[in-house]
Amino acid sequence: MNTKKEQSIIDIMSSFNEMADVVLAQLNLIEKLMTINDKTGLQELNNSIKKNEIEIDKYEVSISDKFINTIVLYQPVASDIRKLVAVYRMTINLERIGDLVMNITYAIETLRDSQEYKTMSELILNMLLTGKIMVEKSLLSFVNSDAEYAIWTIKNDSVIDEMNHKLLINSISKAKMSEKTKEMLLSYAELKNIITNIERIADHATNIAEATIYSLKGTDIRHSGFDKDDQKNKADTDNN
Repeated sequence: MNTKKEQSIIDIMSSFNEMADVVLAQLNLIEKLMTINDKTGLQELNNSIKKNEIEIDKYEVSISDKFINTIVLYQPVASDIRKLVAVYRMTINLERIGDLVMNITYAIETLRDSQEYKTMSELILNMLLTGKIMVEKSLLSFVNSDAEYAIWTIKNDSVIDEMNHKLLINSISKAKMSEKTKEMLLSYAELKNIITNIERIADHATNIAEATIYSLKGTDIRHSGFDKDDQKNKADTDNN
């Protein structure tokens, strides 16, 4: 029979998994939002995204309270504390990913009909899909106790950064400054907003993966990175 401490930890993990599912659903919805043109469908997607954002915020508050109560009331052992701290850190990052999805949603609403968005939407979608895969793998790394997925996610953070740079260069090269310069610049500002928010989603996926490494190995690599053995042993994971 589970003790109160064990049940409390199980409850936190259950809430975390539910929150993760909602965040992944948000990333799927934003993907659909970028490709759909039907006005009724757009409104339904917007409503679903806004509803899910409220749920994500509730989960973040709830998990935070449960985390504090479990630490204070039940004084878990070191291994459990590492796991709980990892979950707490991941929860914060998942909530921020939810905020970034909302930022992207609002930017798309503003930008959808512009020529600049139509020109760059396919490239931005590919960037979003890469960020979504990073979030998925970072979460799987924790759920499945798989350090390789976590390391893959951390290493691929630079891929999103490179996409960001290339998108901006591509946008500038295609710009016709003589045609409605002010409107174009405003549109590019919104494009930069979308791109930056997707990049930040990838950053938070990396944070989640780093929390997984902490949970599994008890090593905090947020500022120190991998040691040489990790780099050598996991070199092939970039192609997975």
